[in-house]
Amino acid sequence: MRNLSRLIVLGLLSLLVFSIGAVAVSSARDRQPAPARDGRYGALRGDELIGFKVKDRVVEDLFFNMRMECHNTDTGEDYERYFDATQISGGRASFDGHWRRNYETESNGRQGSGRIEVDFHRNGKVFASVSVVVPGGGESFETCYGFFATKVKRGPPSRS
Repeated sequence: MRNLSRLIVLGLLSLLVFSIGAVAVSSARDRQPAPARDGRYGALRGDELIGFKVKDRVVEDLFFNMRMECHNTDTGEDYERYFDATQISGGRASFDGHWRRNYETESNGRQGSGRIEVDFHRNGKVFASVSVVVPGGGESFETCYGFFATKVKRGPPSRS
C-alpha cells in the first residue's frame, strides 16, 4: 500500500513538472524568427503592382509601379501620374521579419525618392509598402507624392 501511494505522489509530481515545462516552452515561441522564405513575391492591385525575390532572407530585384498625386504650383492643377522603379535590392530581412530600404531613382523624367518596407509575419502573411516623393525644383512647378501598401503572395521558388 505504501508503494502505491508513493507511486501516485510521484505520478502527480511528474505531471506537475511536465505542465510547468509545457507552459515555459509555449511562451518561448515568440522568440523564433519570422521566416522570410525563399521565393518570388508579388501583388497586383488595379494598375499598381509590386514584386520581389527572396533568397536566404535577402530581398532582391524589387520592382513597383504606383500612382502618385501631383500638383502644379504654376497652374494650381491637381492630377495623377505614375512612378515606377526596378532592381532595388540589398540587405537581409531582420530577425523579426522586417526589411526596409530608402531609394532614389528616376521615372518618366522625374527624380523621386522614398522608402520601401516588407514585413514577413510568422503566420505566413507578407505585407509590402512603397512611398515616393517627387519634389518640384529647377524648371519644374510639379510636386508629387504617393503611397502604395498591399498584402503580397508568395509564388514559386527562385531558380537563380
